[in-house]
Amino acid sequence: MKKLGITLLVATLFVSCSLSKVEKSARKTVDGNWQLNSVTYDEKGVFNTHLLNDVTATCFENSQWFFRSNNSTGTYNILDSDCSTGVRNFRWAANEIGKDSGVFDFTLKFTDDKKKDIEKNTGYRMNLKYLDDNHMQITQTIQFEGKPFNINMNFTRTTL
Repeated sequence: MKKLGITLLVATLFVSCSLSKVEKSARKTVDGNWQLNSVTYDEKGVFNTHLLNDVTATCFENSQWFFRSNNSTGTYNILDSDCSTGVRNFRWAANEIGKDSGVFDFTLKFTDDKKKDIEKNTGYRMNLKYLDDNHMQITQTIQFEGKPFNINMNFTRTTL
């Protein structure tokens, strides 16, 4: 009886922690190579923003991104020679908000090249606003002049 109880507990935990079909589908779609084509804003104007506490939005344009869904890791490579170039490693997740909503929290946490967290309590929570086989938009909402301000990172799939 004790063995059956433990088996049921482990099975319940496994089922409750598994990804939904929608989350699995989104992760599979995100998997692969992407180029960050542009950074846009929901407000009109010229803004000097630093994304992910790294480099300016202009430096991110044309950066190359890779997402691996089977272990939730990835990299991006800043290519603009006027910026701090190079590859950055991260861990990511796309978690659906609510059941079958199709709306996702997108989280990103920097790691070293051995997949160890660089900073324990630092990461970024954004929204996966749009995703299809060839296009993706991730939006970070910050506070600007006391109001929510959206920074949109617009990606297209590449075949690197």
